[in-house]
Amino acid sequence: MPTLEDAERTHELYPRWGSIAPLPNARMMLHVGAESVENFLVVGDAWGQLVASQLEGPSRILDIGCGCGRTARTLLQNPWVTEYFGFDVVPVYPAWCNRWLSPLARGKFSFLHVDVHSERYNPQGRYRGSEVEFPYATGSLDLAFAASLFTHLFEADARRYLAEAARVVRPGGKLIASFHDRPSSGVYSGDEHRADVAPDYFEGMARASGWGGVGAELDDVCGQRVLVLVRQA
Repeated sequence: MPTLEDAERTHELYPRWGSIAPLPNARMMLHVGAESVENFLVVGDAWGQLVASQLEGPSRILDIGCGCGRTARTLLQNPWVTEYFGFDVVPVYPAWCNRWLSPLARGKFSFLHVDVHSERYNPQGRYRGSEVEFPYATGSLDLAFAASLFTHLFEADARRYLAEAARVVRPGGKLIASFHDRPSSGVYSGDEHRADVAPDYFEGMARASGWGGVGAELDDVCGQRVLVLVRQA
């Protein structure tokens, strides 16, 4: 598990250049599943393109489970991103992003630690995932995205995250969500290491949480199914 000391370090093999987003250190990249710099950059670029493709004008966006800024760093100079909010249950990630990325965005990017309990990622957390409240006002955001978040949530937590995302995104806004789609039994299986859910069941969960139709569906982005959901009016 990365420590808060890691928030002061960038990658050991690459220098820091002024006005350029640095890379997280190898320990942090590995903790978000990137075994190499190449993997970290490829996945971040893919999600950066995916988010950018869904922006329809100046937008306030939310990165649910921001990690160490893998996607955020690709959108720092996007002119349609007027404000970018990210949060994560791992304390070091928002600390690192605020230390190294926020200054490059001229105040448009900010990151928070939300103290949700997770045996795998935040065992000392105070709040259950099924009870979390996103720290943003109702209807205040245009787009939210969750890159490889629902791949690590139990069903009750996933339902809560979907509902909270629907609360903070305005009517007509969007949620881009990825998930593993091959449950070993039933329609939802696994744990915080890897959770899988049947696509139709995930769509049903989303609709029950306030999301309307599917605006787009991609079978495979970085090994996960991706849905673009539209907030009900």
